[in-house]
Amino acid sequence: TGSCWGCDTNQQRSLPLPTLSTTKLTKLSHTLGRALAVADVNQLGRDTGQAKRLRTVTPHRLFLAMVSTLGGGRVESLADLLRAFNHQNGVEVAYKAFYNRLARVGFATFMRGMLARLLDRLRVQTLTPDGQKAVARFRDIVIHDGSSFALKSALSGPFPGRFTTIEPAAVEVHATYSGFADEVSRVQIAPDAKAERPFLPDPATLTDQLLLADRGYPSVAYFEAVAAHGGSFIVRLTRSYDPWVQAAWVAGRRTPVSTRLRLSRFLAQHAGQRMDLDVAFHVGPRVVGFRVVVLPGREAAMTRLCTNLPRTPFSLDLVGRLYRFRWQIELCFKEWKSYANLHQFDTANPHIAEGLIWASLCAAVLKRFLAHAAQRVGGTAMSTRRVAMCAHHILHALVAALLLGVGLRGTLRRGLTFLLANARRANPDRDRRTGRLRAGLGLAEAA
Repeated sequence: TGSCWGCDTNQQRSLPLPTLSTTKLTKLSHTLGRALAVADVNQLGRDTGQAKRLRTVTPHRLFLAMVSTLGGGRVESLADLLRAFNHQNGVEVAYKAFYNRLARVGFATFMRGMLARLLDRLRVQTLTPDGQKAVARFRDIVIHDGSSFALKSALSGPFPGRFTTIEPAAVEVHATYSGFADEVSRVQIAPDAKAERPFLPDPATLTDQLLLADRGYPSVAYFEAVAAHGGSFIVRLTRSYDPWVQAAWVAGRRTPVSTRLRLSRFLAQHAGQRMDLDVAFHVGPRVVGFRVVVLPGREAAMTRLCTNLPRTPFSLDLVGRLYRFRWQIELCFKEWKSYANLHQFDTANPHIAEGLIWASLCAAVLKRFLAHAAQRVGGTAMSTRRVAMCAHHILHALVAALLLGVGLRGTLRRGLTFLLANARRANPDRDRRTGRLRAGLGLAEAA
C-alpha cells in the first residue's frame, strides 16, 4: 500500500528481510538526531550570518526543506524550494522574503558548515580489509578527484570556466573520498579555471593510507612528500611524464633494459603488454625513483600507474585492482548530479549559487548515511545508487519527525526497512569477483 513502507511486496516475499538490530538502530537514530539538533543548527546559522533573529525561516527549518527537496525529484528553481518550505512548515512565506534569506553571504557559509557537520557526525565505517593482508596495512584508502559543471554565464566573474566560449562560468567540486567509510571526507569548491593539483590532500594527512588519483594530479614533488610522511599512492601518469627506465618486468619476466631509455620508447617496444618498471625522474640535480605499472587497455598509450608500493606483497595485479577502486568516487559524483540536484540553477547571485551546491551535497551525504545505516542495522550490502534513487520516499517523514522533535527512531526504523526491501546491492558475490570488493575489502562490522 502507498502508506506503508516495505509492506507486503513480491520482492519481500521472495527475499525475506533480515532482523534489524535494535541496539544499532537506537545508536544511529541518536547520531542523526544530534547531527541535526535544532539548537545546534540554528546556532550555526547565527554564527555564519545566515540568520540574525529566529523568525519563520529559521536555519533549521531552511536546511531541512533544502535537503529533503534537493534529495527528491528534479528541482528547477528557487520557487520549488520555497513551495517545499511552505508545505513542510504550514506557512506562507513570500518569494522575496525567502530569496533575501538565500542571497545573504552567510547562506553559503551556513550550508558549507552544515556539510562539514554532517561529514563529521554521520561517518560510518562501511568497508574494511577482508582476507587481504596487504590492504590491511592501510588505515584507509583515500581517493581524490574533481567534477565540474556549468553555471549561469552571469557568474563568469567569481566562477570563470576553463572553456570561456562554451561555458564562461563553471565550478569544480574537489572531493577527497574515504574508501573505508564509502563517503567523501572533504569537499572544496573552486572556479573551474583554477588548477586542480593544489586541492590534493595534505601529504601529512596520508600517513599509513593509500591515495588513488587520476592523471590530472601527478607531481613528483607531491609523490616524494607523501612517501616522506609514511603514505602510499597510486596515481595515473600522463604521457608528458617520461622518466628513465631502470629495470623492467614484461609479462612477468625480467627484461634487459638498455641504458638511457625513456619510458615512452620502452612502451613503444612492448606495446600491448603488461609491465612492471623501476623508473627514475630527474628533478634538477636529483634523481627520484618510483615504480610504474603499465596495463594495456583501450588507449594506445596504455594505463601508466606510478606508485611507491613494494612489489611484495603488492603485485602488478593487486596494484591494478586497487587503482580500479578509484571508480567509487566517479560513482559518487554521478549520484550527486543525478539524484541530489547538483546542477546549474537560474541565479546570478554567487552566494545563492554556491549555497545551493553545498545544500545539494548535504542532501547526498544524508542519503548515503541512510544507505550505510540500513546496511549496519540489517547486515545486508546496500546499493548507494539505489538508495539515492528512492530515499526521497522516506526523507519527508524523517524531516517531519525532526521538525516535531519526536518519533525519529520509529520513523527511521520504517524508513530503513523500506530501503532494505528495495535498495540492496544486486549481486554481492559479483562485487567480490569483479566489483568494488575485488581489491580485498569486505563489509565492516558495527562497533
